[in-house]
Amino acid sequence: MMEKLRILEHKIIDPIAQRLAPYVSANVVSALSLVAALAAGIAFWRGMPVVGAVLILGNGFLDMLDGCVARARGTTGAFGSFVDKIIDKYSDLIFLLGMLLGHLAHPVPAVVAMVGIPLSTYINSAVEGLTKGQVKLQEKLSLRFLRIIILVAGGLSYQTHIAVWLVAAVVVYAVVSRMLYGLILLRRQK
Repeated sequence: MMEKLRILEHKIIDPIAQRLAPYVSANVVSALSLVAALAAGIAFWRGMPVVGAVLILGNGFLDMLDGCVARARGTTGAFGSFVDKIIDKYSDLIFLLGMLLGHLAHPVPAVVAMVGIPLSTYINSAVEGLTKGQVKLQEKLSLRFLRIIILVAGGLSYQTHIAVWLVAAVVVYAVVSRMLYGLILLRRQK
């Protein structure tokens, strides 16, 4: 499924990136994706879930576009990838914080998700570092993509409370499964 989405992404996004690449750097597009995330968080905080959902889609579009622009410009590298990953994490946290502050989410799942999102990424990095890069905990379906779909659906349907509970469940699954898998792998290496 992810491969089909990547093919679709390239068919739609690459032509746009090719046109933008001479004029805009990937870092500018990344910064704009963070601005879209902040706007989404503010929309949720102000009690406008549909606007927040549309801005999440804008953030996702810009997030896909920045990598395509970098490839079109020939400027891909570790720095841009690192910045992109940090912006992704902050964006997710901003969406959830906006929902929490706007009383569109129960505090328990919102906090669980906000703590779990960076924790699951840390577990990936820790296992990769401890195995010297031999093991990478990657899913076939991006859990960030799934979280975004859930939050957008929740915003568009005015069901953000339910969406945040679902996101919290996805995040708990990610943390627990990665932790257990990492512990089993590291135990076998002894």
